[in-house]
Amino acid sequence: MLQRLTPEDTRILSLESGVIVGHTCKVLVAERTSEDVVADLRQHVLDRLGLVPQLGFRLVSTPWHLATPAWVDDPAVDPAAQIRWARRGAPLARAELPELVAELMATRLDRSLPLWQLDVAELEDDLVAGIWRVHHALADGAASLALGEAAIWDDVEEPAAPTVPPPQPEPVPGALELVATAIAEHAQAAAAGLGRAAGALVTRAHWREIAREVAAARPTLGRELARAGADSPLDATIGRRRRVAFVQIGLDEIRSTAHAFDGVTVNDVVLALIAGSLRRWLERRHAAGNGTGPAPMRIQVPVSLHTPGDRVANRDSFLNVDLPVGEPDPVRRLLAVNEETADRKARHDAEELYALFADLAHLSRHLYRLAYEAASGPQVFALSVSNVRGPAEPRYLAGGRILEFYSLAEVAPRHALRLSAWSFSGRFSFGLCADADAVPDVEVIASGLTESLSELRAVV
Repeated sequence: MLQRLTPEDTRILSLESGVIVGHTCKVLVAERTSEDVVADLRQHVLDRLGLVPQLGFRLVSTPWHLATPAWVDDPAVDPAAQIRWARRGAPLARAELPELVAELMATRLDRSLPLWQLDVAELEDDLVAGIWRVHHALADGAASLALGEAAIWDDVEEPAAPTVPPPQPEPVPGALELVATAIAEHAQAAAAGLGRAAGALVTRAHWREIAREVAAARPTLGRELARAGADSPLDATIGRRRRVAFVQIGLDEIRSTAHAFDGVTVNDVVLALIAGSLRRWLERRHAAGNGTGPAPMRIQVPVSLHTPGDRVANRDSFLNVDLPVGEPDPVRRLLAVNEETADRKARHDAEELYALFADLAHLSRHLYRLAYEAASGPQVFALSVSNVRGPAEPRYLAGGRILEFYSLAEVAPRHALRLSAWSFSGRFSFGLCADADAVPDVEVIASGLTESLSELRAVV
């Protein structure tokens, strides 16, 4: 098997640098049910490779960069290399877990292996923590959830053995085969391009259609990619060290708060809590202030456009929303967020942006990269906030019930904080990942989330 990375996957892979890693992370705290949880998990995943062949994909590069990298079958996936103990013998206190996760978040995945890793740590009170990292080029938030559901955790304590046999890997292509394949792909693309060009010469209607699509997208681009009104307080040079924090809130508290207002969603409440938390953090950093309160902060909210059953690694778009961090009234903050998100959804901005970037990818990969770079700078948005709906029912890790479940995503150049929200089994979890030097007080932002909820519910 040789499966070329899509332009989106290639762009994500290229973001990895000397200081930025390319993986996302799930952190699961579960009851311990056996002496050797790692051995149990190795066998568990090995038995399920037939259900998730992606976990057996390895990345290869084409000599002389004649083509984008590709996924190939790893001839012998070794669970011992992919699943390992991170801490054993001296159980960690629960409060020490964020430090271990931060260390692993900053550690790059080995590109000679399939691009995922599951580290397990013993915790006090007979608990274990599973720290699962998967490269974003292999799976986005929605796709990684599907992989985890199939191979890492279960919906019952004692799952039945799967009946799908493990895949038979094809031989890894050698350098000559990779070069020959790249040349053949270039030839096919050139022939297809000539055909499209010939058709365009005689079809003026085709060009008129393209012009109409670009004109129609101009209002969307104006809303989503206009320069933010103030400099980002999170615009900083990124280093190698990370700092993480976790927060859990009852999902019913968020739902009941949303239901107190017409048209307000759970996601609106989550964004309003973030706005309140950032307000507290900024006021603490700038205690003197100028009497006007912090300026609005634009955040980017990834939007998954996956359809049921698709196997695409990344199918994401985004919305940019101005958070009213300067608004002291919690209800007004919430209603302002709701007005912004409702407007973006009604105009289908996420779908229109996805189609526009997809067209650019087909037209020119260079233009595609430039467009994404322009849309990703700190002058456009300050903070990326993802919100993924996780399993509503209990889940189990190696037979032990999962008590806490968090999602984390890596920071980006000139964006020193990343926040991931995640619902699971009646709870809403927040995972915060920050550059350790630019945001050493990330715990202040984390605690501000619960304080903002208390403030809002007191008014409701």
